[in-house]
Amino acid sequence: MLVRNHDAQKASAHSSQFLWDTIARHRPILIAFPLLFLGLSAIYVSMRGSSFTATSRLVVDNRVLQFNPQEAFLPTSSISAPLLQSQVAILQSDKIALSAIRALGLTRDPEFLPPNFTGSDEEKELQVLENIQNKIHASRIGESYLIDVRATSTDPVKAAKITNALVKAYLDDQTSSNADVANAVSPWLRNKVASLGTTARVVSEATPPLKRDQLPNRLILVLGLASGLIFGFTLAFALDWFDNRIKTREAVEKVCGAECFGMLPCMKKKPWYARLGLNKPADSALPGRQTVEDEPSLLWAVDHPQSHFVHALRNTRAAILEQKESNPVIIGITSPACGEGKSVVAANLARLMAIANRKVLLIDADPYGSGLTALLAPTAVAGLAQALDGRNLSDMLWTCDRTGLQFLPNPAGDHRSRPGYSLSAANQEFFSKLAQEYDWIFLDLPPLDPVPDVREAQPLIQGMLLVLEWNKISAGRLQMLLDSAGPVRSKLIGVLFNKAGEKMFRKQRSSSPPLKKAVRKTKKFSPKPRKAETDAPAAGAEQTSSPVAHVEWIAGE
Repeated sequence: MLVRNHDAQKASAHSSQFLWDTIARHRPILIAFPLLFLGLSAIYVSMRGSSFTATSRLVVDNRVLQFNPQEAFLPTSSISAPLLQSQVAILQSDKIALSAIRALGLTRDPEFLPPNFTGSDEEKELQVLENIQNKIHASRIGESYLIDVRATSTDPVKAAKITNALVKAYLDDQTSSNADVANAVSPWLRNKVASLGTTARVVSEATPPLKRDQLPNRLILVLGLASGLIFGFTLAFALDWFDNRIKTREAVEKVCGAECFGMLPCMKKKPWYARLGLNKPADSALPGRQTVEDEPSLLWAVDHPQSHFVHALRNTRAAILEQKESNPVIIGITSPACGEGKSVVAANLARLMAIANRKVLLIDADPYGSGLTALLAPTAVAGLAQALDGRNLSDMLWTCDRTGLQFLPNPAGDHRSRPGYSLSAANQEFFSKLAQEYDWIFLDLPPLDPVPDVREAQPLIQGMLLVLEWNKISAGRLQMLLDSAGPVRSKLIGVLFNKAGEKMFRKQRSSSPPLKKAVRKTKKFSPKPRKAETDAPAAGAEQTSSPVAHVEWIAGE
């Protein structure tokens, strides 16, 4: 059994490590939202108006006549909750407010009436009354006989004046009401009745407030920053919690039950116009020595031995060499779906294995895409299908001069009408003979989804490598594909994470040139290479050739 899962972690994907990984992945969110909320708070602070509220306190009493045998009528105090609520309503009535408006001349105050307002004096008073109603308040204090009267304004002195004017208007109204009642009775009762009715006195007069009603500016800024942090963290964790796509080595190891050998950096796709010259017309006769094309993306492992890309492939090579007991010679390389870079990985890994003076064969065994054939042997007219039909294998092999790797193409032909034919168990004898001739044979297989070719090829293959595109497939989807692929899981040597984001490598050192800043050079515009650039480098020797230009993914690879 080829599974190497001693590094696979059984811990939950939503552990403390998950939290730190989430913070690392979503640093832009965790920075942007606090700054956004802080900016909005600063705008609010700069645009909000100041308001001040002044308060005055009254105590209310109510005296009524009570019959007494010695003195016919005795005034006594009688206060009830409905009475106090009635006084609160009177304090907030339009009559009291209009009296305060007239006393202070608020119809000329721009805070309550726009300067461009046109109308009669009565209309102005009504407009000011409408604007001031939501700025004056009266309320009973608990179960006591005290009533608080409040008025709000942008000017603290004006707030105190409005409050005191309301209190004075109320007291004048009560005095006037009591006097009217006293004048309505007979003269002999007038002295008694004059002291009756509801009365109030001021306990504390309103003074200009020293503090604003709003929260302090500094506190608002702190709350804005804290709100942004909370929102940013909540959003980041929610995105990762509900996003089941595989992003970490621990997650892929848990699903696959095999070691993840490393992450390969993300590279741009080759533009469509750069591939126009690949489909060359086929030659009528095969040349005596067929040499593969020097496609830069497939030579990265040779030209940049200290890059992150090669480090992961060397880890994969070490894992294959450790399989001494099973000795997997025929190794299939696949991916969950097309476009995840398995062909580029297969070509670079095969060349890396061939550098160590080993005899390595790379076979394009994908009858649907044939991406490797288009890159390495675009003029090939015969390949795997013809070799299976009994034609001389040596006539169809292409050689890499720099590494000694041999390549068996798979050009388009009539064999594509027979799906699964090339990798069927009927061809096991052919592949067994190849396994006796080569140290390693790498098969660039079709993807697991949607075709069953990889499952049908299991009798021919002794080990499997899975190439996953970073942050593309969900854990549940990958689990389903592996479960439906039969013995693929049991032969899985390991997994390679491909096309990982640049931020995954920021804290790692590498002598590899920048991947996203270089511009790919083609033969049409490149100067003629020097001899030192075309000779195959010795194993472990320092590279003296100029850096290979920008490596790009090929569409469909």
